[in-house]
Amino acid sequence: MAQDVSVATTITLDWDKSPAAAAAAAALAGRIIGADTAYISHGEIQTGLSIDAETWAPSLPDLYAEDFTALGDERDLLLARDAMGTLLGMAVVAWEQSSRRRFAVVEDMVVAPEARSHGVGTRLIEMIERRVREAGVDWLFLESGVRNTRAHAFFERSGFAMTSHVFARRLEPLAI
Repeated sequence: MAQDVSVATTITLDWDKSPAAAAAAAALAGRIIGADTAYISHGEIQTGLSIDAETWAPSLPDLYAEDFTALGDERDLLLARDAMGTLLGMAVVAWEQSSRRRFAVVEDMVVAPEARSHGVGTRLIEMIERRVREAGVDWLFLESGVRNTRAHAFFERSGFAMTSHVFARRLEPLAI
């Protein structure tokens, strides 16, 4: 049964990397993201979550569970819940540094379909931006699958702009 999430003030957000939070986030991500290949981007291919840019890896929820329980100090997990404690959305933020710049990356973000268009995604992005600013970081990146047009529109409304196109080519192994 769909939860009533029409009042954004009933949404609570918490940074939480506990095993229970990681398991809940992995289950949500596996269920929602795994049902739609439009989420597949180069990051999912690079991390083995997608095997060919068209298909999710087998046991995607288990892979998310493995990833989310091993976030370490370089990643944070943000959860959005309704007043009853039902998980409505989640995001993983990675803290990165090159030789010249510190930056943050929204590696994963999902909002349950029944909670979309009720402010959950906006609240997640606002909380992420606040944390990134508080860390003294001035760039926040994310990637989105080329066919994930609803997410693209949301991110653009949230102030993100496309800065590049990523190209990939699968190579066949050399015969030796």
